[in-house]
Amino acid sequence: MAKKDIGKILTTGSTRQRLLLIVEDIARSKYFQEKLLTDSEFNQLSDSFRKPNEIKLWNKFLKIDEGVTNAIVNLQGLLFEVKMNYSNLRGYILTWNAIENAETLVNSVLHEIKDVKDRRRIAKDGAKGIDLLFSRTTPDEEGYINIDIDFEKEYATWIDEETGEEIERDKAHTIINKRLTKSKSSEYTLWVVMNNVRIETERAVIRYLSWERAILDYMDENGFNIKTYKDRIKDMGSQIYTPIIGWGKYYGKNNTGLSHPRLEELLKQYSICPEVKDLKIDEEQYTWFKRNLLEREDYPEELRGKVNN
Repeated sequence: MAKKDIGKILTTGSTRQRLLLIVEDIARSKYFQEKLLTDSEFNQLSDSFRKPNEIKLWNKFLKIDEGVTNAIVNLQGLLFEVKMNYSNLRGYILTWNAIENAETLVNSVLHEIKDVKDRRRIAKDGAKGIDLLFSRTTPDEEGYINIDIDFEKEYATWIDEETGEEIERDKAHTIINKRLTKSKSSEYTLWVVMNNVRIETERAVIRYLSWERAILDYMDENGFNIKTYKDRIKDMGSQIYTPIIGWGKYYGKNNTGLSHPRLEELLKQYSICPEVKDLKIDEEQYTWFKRNLLEREDYPEELRGKVNN
C-alpha cells in the first residue's frame, strides 16, 4: 500500500478502511513482514475508534481476525498432511518404476540366452525367493521374468463353498464330500497399497480445498479483505497443485504432444496420481469448518464436533 494512501486513510478514512488498515498491519507482523505503520501511526489509528458503532465494529473485526488466524493455522497443519501423503505416494511410484526397470533389465539379459530350455531354467532359478516390495516374481513359459504388483495372495485357509466358512489348511484334508476353494486376497500388493495411499491423498486434498474455500468465503462475506491472509492462503494452495511427480505417465497422460490412441489406452493402467483440479468441495467439511473454526459465536459448544476425517 502506498504511503500517501495510508496517510489519507489515517486522516479521512472511513471506520472500515481504518480497521482494515490496522488489521492488515497486525497480519503482516504475524508473518514477520515489514509493517505498514509506524508505532506512532498505529497508536493514532487505535485511538481513533471512540464512537460506540466504531468500537462495535472494532470488536467484530478482532474476533474475525482471531478466527481467520486460527483457521489458517489449521489449514497449514492439513497442508503438512497432504504433503506427507504426496511424499508417500511418490515413494511407492518410484518403487514401481524401479521394479519395472529391474524387470526390463533382467529380461534383456535373459533374451541373450537363445536356448529356450536353458532360459526357462535360469529364469525359474533366478525367480526363487526374489520378491521386491509388495510384488511377486515369476518366470513365464518363454523363460522371461514377470514382476507383478497386482495379484491375489493365497492364504493358508480354505472356504466351504456352501456355507462360506473358513477352514484351516491342516484340517481341510479331513473334510469329505464338500467343495472347497482356496481363500485369496489382494491385501499387501503394491497396487493395493498405492491405491490406499491415493485414496487417503484425495481425502486430504478434498478436505484442504473445502477448508480453504470456507475461509475465503467467510472473509468475503464479512468484508474482511486482508491481503496478507489471502496471499498466505494462495501460497499454501499453490503447494497443493504442485505435481506429486513430474512424470505425466503416472497421471495417465500422454505428454508427447502427438495423438497415440494405443499409448493413451496403455497409460490408463498407470493413472495413480489424483488430479487436484478435478476434485470437488466436500460440503460437509466446508460447513463443519466454517461453523467450528470461523462462526464460533453463532454455535453453542454442544454443536461443535470433532474434525471429520
